[in-house]
Amino acid sequence: MKDTNQRLFLAVALCLAATFLWSILFKPKTLPAGPSAAIAGAASPSAAQAVPSPVSVSALGAGAGADVPRGTSTPRPPAQRVALESDKLHLVLTSEGAALESVELKGQKFLRHKVGSKEGSPVNLIQASPGEPLTLSTLVLGADPSAPPLIRADAPYEVVRSEPLSVTFRTESAGVTVTKTISVDPDHYRLNLAVDVRSAGALTGHLAVLGASHSEAPTGGGFFSRSASVPARTICKAGDKLERVAVGAKSPSWDGPGAAAFAGIDEQYFLMAVLPPAGSASTCHLEAQPQGAMVSTLTLPLSLLAGGTTALSFNIFAGPKDTEELAAVAPILKDAVDLGFWAVIANLLLGVMKFFHKVIPGHNWGIAIILLTVSMKALTFPLQHKSMKSMQEMQRIQPQLEELKKKYPNDTQRQNQEQMKLFKEHGVNPMGSCLPMLIQMPIWFALYTTLQVSVELYNAAFIPGWLNDLTAKDPYYVLPVAMGITMILTQVLTPTPMSNPSQKTMGYAMSGFFSLLMLNLPSGLTLYIFVNNVLSIMQQMYLRRAMRPPAPPASGQTVAVSAARV
Repeated sequence: MKDTNQRLFLAVALCLAATFLWSILFKPKTLPAGPSAAIAGAASPSAAQAVPSPVSVSALGAGAGADVPRGTSTPRPPAQRVALESDKLHLVLTSEGAALESVELKGQKFLRHKVGSKEGSPVNLIQASPGEPLTLSTLVLGADPSAPPLIRADAPYEVVRSEPLSVTFRTESAGVTVTKTISVDPDHYRLNLAVDVRSAGALTGHLAVLGASHSEAPTGGGFFSRSASVPARTICKAGDKLERVAVGAKSPSWDGPGAAAFAGIDEQYFLMAVLPPAGSASTCHLEAQPQGAMVSTLTLPLSLLAGGTTALSFNIFAGPKDTEELAAVAPILKDAVDLGFWAVIANLLLGVMKFFHKVIPGHNWGIAIILLTVSMKALTFPLQHKSMKSMQEMQRIQPQLEELKKKYPNDTQRQNQEQMKLFKEHGVNPMGSCLPMLIQMPIWFALYTTLQVSVELYNAAFIPGWLNDLTAKDPYYVLPVAMGITMILTQVLTPTPMSNPSQKTMGYAMSGFFSLLMLNLPSGLTLYIFVNNVLSIMQQMYLRRAMRPPAPPASGQTVAVSAARV
């Protein structure tokens, strides 16, 4: 039984090492660029005929009509750009497709800083390469999906009306007139897309609204590498299923299993999502090409009589994945915040940090993490006290354990029985020393997930000029080194069985190994572990003093006491 703790420590170290190696060796691989219908290319009849409703991006003909590509001035009219402004967003729209060319978030919090630079650029939710469709591009398809679209995704529009918070575009082709009005909510991260379709003849087909972006396949080392941020992905909630498709995924496309609630582009801390009209029979399709183009397609059926008109209204969320902001547009959008396996613990941690952030002066998220650490340490104090007491008692009974080995040298079963009896008599739990660490590990994983997903902590500074973003690594590696030192001090203060000195050595090795792992992880997580270690050191020093046996009386005092008794 004396090796139980050592084996558990070794198991934890091996698990961490295995996770690290797995994240490197089995990271997602980029799919080879093979023959496929490019998202930005013309529609392929054979591909279109093979795809049922909801129609795929290729069949919709996003960017079809490549003979006159987007941006070409002849014979197309020159592109017009219109800017819309609210307190939260700065939009740039283009008449080519009547779509979004740029969506920038306002405020110091939403600046992207380059390494080594104090200046930052606003977060732009639109990332598209030349020749690829833009977000809020629309297509009108006829009854024959193999035929070219009646209205292409990159169709040239004219600006009909422009106001500070809205702009109206119009285009006409093949007897179909489409009028699109895009407006911005002055108070929320909300846009509205109103689409009016008028047909000179009877029309049965589809209207598709696209969300588009460009990304690269992930190249980092997973959990233990902060250098690989979560890539942008297409996202759709359809039926009871929420799915994301990224570039390099094993399945590069996905069709929603039922009516679509929303579809768009998910970019770690931000979301661009299109919500269909209430009660509409909408479907969604996600697609990510190996070359990096990604498109989410929201498709609705169209049925018009000759000379008929239909009006459709789409709500769009374009902003940070703050749960309150998401709910202000549509409560269903909160499903886009993916806390994964640790959702229950992560939500609890985030709720506690939000409370501290709200009540403390200065509203510093770093202090909120410190107070969270103190709270968790207070909750686990009884367990830590019991563990410490068990380890101290284990030291005291080591001579008796050694005697049992000598007494039953060839009877392991009897040794174990007698050891368990001795543990029970002295209230010793051989596994007790590891329980506090095992309880902390889910908290570490949940806090890491929270830092990776919760936009509240994005660009949140603790000490300006040093830790400017708690979701990024410590640029000077001060916290990881300090954390490693405190882990070693914790090992020094931890009681170890006298017959098992190798446990200390293994503890020191784990401290160094863990410090290396933390070099590229979010500084918010490192801060939590560092503060937890400092509190553990203080706690252990207090418990060692409180549990120290009273000093034996001096010889002179013993004689005096004996004489007094006589």
